[in-house]
Amino acid sequence: MRLFLGSDFHVDYQENLDWLRALSRSEFTDDVLIVAGDLSDEIDLVKACFDELLPRYAKLVFLPGNHDLWTSRSGKGPSFDKFETLNALCRGYGIETGPLAVGRTLIVPLLAWYDYSFGEPGPTIRRGWMDFYKCNWQGLTPPEVAARFDAMNVIPETSGFEAVYSVSHFVPRLDLMPARYPEKHKALFPVLGTDRLEAQIRRLGSSKHFYGHSHLNRNKVIDGVTYINNAFGYPSEAEISAKTILHVADL
Repeated sequence: MRLFLGSDFHVDYQENLDWLRALSRSEFTDDVLIVAGDLSDEIDLVKACFDELLPRYAKLVFLPGNHDLWTSRSGKGPSFDKFETLNALCRGYGIETGPLAVGRTLIVPLLAWYDYSFGEPGPTIRRGWMDFYKCNWQGLTPPEVAARFDAMNVIPETSGFEAVYSVSHFVPRLDLMPARYPEKHKALFPVLGTDRLEAQIRRLGSSKHFYGHSHLNRNKVIDGVTYINNAFGYPSEAEISAKTILHVADL
């Protein structure tokens, strides 16, 4: 059994959904796929992805990204209600959203939101970052949202496992971003992730952590942990993403 990773499929773009639909129906049937968020803000498109992926994999692990929690096109209700709707949808499909033991390996999804621990957003981000308009947190600030998601995380007993892997949608530490990252894009740093995730990763003793959100494929070892991002990204981002399902471990 193998473990595969993908995130940020953004199937609002038809060509991204078509790519998923073209995946082999026989190559991965004994394997596990982690989808680390950002399928679509449309529930019907999330369902379409699940309908495509479930027959292809033995197990599917999913946790939502920021786009999945937008509500502006789906009734303008609270985003925490949307989160519960997605959880209920996963339960109905038999998709894993919590800690999953596969043999001697434990896979632990970690919920999060950005809390400005990577820096305070400047005026450009405050005006233009779409989460601020398309999510409805009922008056909560991003740090308050981050604290609420952090409190939902289940930190299981890890003794007895040979390997512990964790996964988040958001970036767990800022130094995962390249040192030569274009200056004009550094304005995004405050909304990329949170230091809370790194604390959870170290508490778990993860040897590998998988994440998404930045749309920048990475495989980097820091302080004994291997951090891997395999974002599919937008059609225009072919130069920074591999456009593939990545084999990240054997189980």
